[in-house]
Amino acid sequence: MPTLAVQGRADGGIAPWRALGTYVYLATAEATDLELARQIAMRLLVDVDRTCSRFRQDSDLVRANRAAGSWTNVDPLLVQAIDAAIEAATQTEGLVDPTLGHSLVAVGYDRDLALMPAVSSDPAGVPLPARSNAWKEILLDPTGAVKVPRGCALDLGATAKAWAADLIANAIAAESDSTSVISLGGDVAVAGPGGGWPVAISETVDDSAEAEIVHLPYGGLATSSTAARRWIRGGVVQHHLLDPLTGEPTRGRWRTVTATGATCVAANTASTAAVVLGDRAVSWLTERDIPARLVDETGRIVRTARWPEPEVPS
Repeated sequence: MPTLAVQGRADGGIAPWRALGTYVYLATAEATDLELARQIAMRLLVDVDRTCSRFRQDSDLVRANRAAGSWTNVDPLLVQAIDAAIEAATQTEGLVDPTLGHSLVAVGYDRDLALMPAVSSDPAGVPLPARSNAWKEILLDPTGAVKVPRGCALDLGATAKAWAADLIANAIAAESDSTSVISLGGDVAVAGPGGGWPVAISETVDDSAEAEIVHLPYGGLATSSTAARRWIRGGVVQHHLLDPLTGEPTRGRWRTVTATGATCVAANTASTAAVVLGDRAVSWLTERDIPARLVDETGRIVRTARWPEPEVPS
């Protein structure tokens, strides 16, 4: 989603490009650190795409899905990504479910969004709910193997970009003394010494001029939204955030939720769960003391406690 780091440092460096079907925004506090950081990020993004993509027929994830019910040898990187997805499902009691691969195909999300027609006369599709607690049956071998539950297909779209943002930010911090920030399609991670980074919150890239700017001192920030990644099939508007209980795109109260967390994965887990929860989102976030900003279908904004105060541009 289109949350992005917007303000560079006076002596810093900025590098934008595209990967994983979305935009990448990388910045470092010191311009001299940018090239090393960019090389680290690009290398890891290639590895994440090769292992975790649902749209590459040669990816480790696609091979594991094809062999559902049996063990498949995979790159340990995929095991780490799936482990993060299982943890998200555990923390949300299945609201963020990695076994929605077949459900997403059923609503038309069967290829990279850039390759999908925005409007198609194809049937809307029959919603396919996730099998209850199937995510608990995923088996992992940290050395490099996964067993997808029989009849299921994994999709890591709810967590993989956030996990990759954390992975990259931490890798850059391990090889550089500079504070850095990376945004993968709105999943933002900050790492390294220093005072954090200003981040703009917007629902779509076109709204960035009116974005709310907040300060992210450390960790991660993520936005989940039904305002982007939308398409129309058979006259029915579809989007990528599904309710696991119904297999249908969420139709709840909140069209956009942004959350912060100790990691980008934690933030993304909370924002995705809140969109699925609908009317129960604010109480769920409050009970867990998660700073969040929610936008309802009318554009009204609600903030939970500890949401950072907006910065005033100088």
